[in-house]
Amino acid sequence: MNIELLQVSAFTKTAGLGNAAGICEFEIWPDDDTLSRLARAVSLPVTACIVRRADQFELRWFSRSGTPVRSMCGHGTLAAAFAVSLSDPGLAGFTFQTPGGPVPVRKRGDVFYLELPRWDAVPLVPWPDLTSALKLTPVELLDAGRDVIAVYGSEEEVRSLEPDMAQLLALGHRGFIATARGHQHDCVSRFFCPSFGLGVDEDPATGSAHCAIAPLWAQRLGKSVLRAYQASGAGGELMCEVRDHSVVIGASAALQARRLVSVP
Repeated sequence: MNIELLQVSAFTKTAGLGNAAGICEFEIWPDDDTLSRLARAVSLPVTACIVRRADQFELRWFSRSGTPVRSMCGHGTLAAAFAVSLSDPGLAGFTFQTPGGPVPVRKRGDVFYLELPRWDAVPLVPWPDLTSALKLTPVELLDAGRDVIAVYGSEEEVRSLEPDMAQLLALGHRGFIATARGHQHDCVSRFFCPSFGLGVDEDPATGSAHCAIAPLWAQRLGKSVLRAYQASGAGGELMCEVRDHSVVIGASAALQARRLVSVP
C-alpha cells in the first residue's frame, strides 16, 4: 500500500531546519495497526494523520516507533496546520480535535497560531539522579506533569549541556526540559526525551514543552507574550502568548518534500 506523504519542517521558515514531521490525510481512519506501520515506514520523529470532518479536523500523532502520542505534540500539530493550509489556502481558522484536546488554529500570513493547553509547574524536591544525568546542577527543579523542568542560571549553561541519555532513560517516561533566560530571546530551552520513541534523544523544536516553559517565564518576567528559542542543533523559534488556561504558540513551517510511502 502506497500513501502520499508531506514532509514538513516545523518551527522554521527553512526546509530542513526546525523539527521534521510527516503528514498524511485520509478520508476515513485506517485501523491503528496500519497507522503504526505507516509511522515506522515514514521514520520521522512524528507522523501526523488527519481526517476532515465538516469544518473541523481530527488529528492523531504517532512516534517513529509507531506508538500513539496521547498528550500533546506541538510540532506535529503545526506541521498538520501547514499541510491543511496548502490544500485549502483560503482557510484562515479551524480546529483540530486531538487526543490531547481541541486545538484551535489561526493563520496570519505565514504564521500559524496554535492554542495549546497550559501546564503550570510546581517545585520538585532535589533529584540527585537527574542532576547526575544532566551533568550540571540546575538552580531549581520543577514538575510540569509530563515533563520535568531544570532551570539554569544562564543561556550558556543550557547550550553546554551534554546529558547522559542512558541515565535519563532510566528515570522513566518523562521529558526533561533545560531552560534559562535568553540573551536575544526571553527564554531559551532544550528538550531531552530518550523515552518518547521519537528516534532522537533530543527533540529539535518542541511546541508542547512550551506549554510549561512559557507560563514559567511569563510569571518570572512579568509579561504575557514571550519570544522563545529552542537551542538544539537545528533550532526553533516560537512566539508564546500565555493566557489563563492556554498558551498560544505562533510559528512558521516549510515544505521539505512530497513522497509516496510504501506501508508493508
